[in-house]
Amino acid sequence: MHNPFRFAENPILQEQLTLVMRHFRSTIVIIPICLLIWWNLSNEVNTPYLHWWAVATISSNLLLQLYSWYYLKQPSLGANTRRIALFYTLLHLVDGMMWGMVTWLVIGNVSDVEGVLLMAVFAGMLGGSLATLSPVPLFYLAFSLPQVIGMTSKLWSMEDISYRSLCMAVLLFFVALLGQLFNSTKTTLSTITMKFELASSNAKLRAIEKSQTLEQERQRLMQEMHDGLGSSLVSALRVVENGKMQSGELAGVLKDCIDDLKLAIDSIEPVDDDLLLLLATLRFRLGGRLESTGVRLHWKVAQIPPLDWLDPRTSLHVLRILQEAFTNIIKHTKATEVTLSTRLDGDYVVVIVTDNGSGFELTDAIQNGGRGLASQLHRAKAIGAEVSWLSNSNQTSVILKLPVKQKSQVF
Repeated sequence: MHNPFRFAENPILQEQLTLVMRHFRSTIVIIPICLLIWWNLSNEVNTPYLHWWAVATISSNLLLQLYSWYYLKQPSLGANTRRIALFYTLLHLVDGMMWGMVTWLVIGNVSDVEGVLLMAVFAGMLGGSLATLSPVPLFYLAFSLPQVIGMTSKLWSMEDISYRSLCMAVLLFFVALLGQLFNSTKTTLSTITMKFELASSNAKLRAIEKSQTLEQERQRLMQEMHDGLGSSLVSALRVVENGKMQSGELAGVLKDCIDDLKLAIDSIEPVDDDLLLLLATLRFRLGGRLESTGVRLHWKVAQIPPLDWLDPRTSLHVLRILQEAFTNIIKHTKATEVTLSTRLDGDYVVVIVTDNGSGFELTDAIQNGGRGLASQLHRAKAIGAEVSWLSNSNQTSVILKLPVKQKSQVF
């Protein structure tokens, strides 16, 4: 059982303080109760005392309200938690002493009915404050003990059997409340402890997930570099060793390898589900190469919704599909102009790459070893997208349709 005279460790104490202070604003009801006592119990003897008592008690409650508001407004007070709790305990002690005094001020100077009213108010105060202050038992004890001591000592001093019986009833009621206090405290501490354990478990799971993601990304990049960059370099090396490649052709292969490497690196950069940012990266990488081959690039992108499924793996697929389109334009179409445009078509974002080259026959291109086209189809399927071609003797268009929302996980 938690010792009510000791504060818990700082993280748990901070949670307890927050629980108390978030609920303490409801205790503003104490102010009309003070006014009720002052109004009903005022008489020729009590009035002078009740005036200053009501002012002091309302001021004490407002100070607690203000301190709670100030604490909850602060972003973090972890280093000062124990000092704050001690000061908060002192405020409750002062508030409890105010309520403990009122019994001495009025009992003996009021009628029996008014005395019953006062006892009913105290019973409600002791019971109601339990719900608010039980997360930190010391707060409740600091608030309730002065009241009980003041009440019982005055009742016992009356030397009337009925008052002394009432004194014993007050003590028994307080003992019952203490039992409830310990049970509530135990439940609160268990809840807070479970919260911290859950947060710790979630942090560990996130760390494991991050580690697994990094490992998957490492393996993915290794595979991409092996299949793309590695394959191109090995093929170029073999041709060079056999003396079948001219220096110009070798330069072209090396440029392709460099583009592959840059795209793999670009895919790692966070794009925050922004396809236009990803396309801008592609433009930066390929713009210079297009200009060096005499191809003019037109950029006609429209505002499109975010694609929340874009991640390094899917981004690389998109970049590879579009890279293949631009590579085909440079190598095969003899185009002088190429246009990249975007638009929204229902549940799809459409990216279109159009050139003014000589075009090609799609069926023949695939049947005659169109490895690049097959790769585009495969990559589009892997991300739940669609790719198609429109070609004639005047122009060729590569149409990539990307879903705004993924219907299911893609691999």
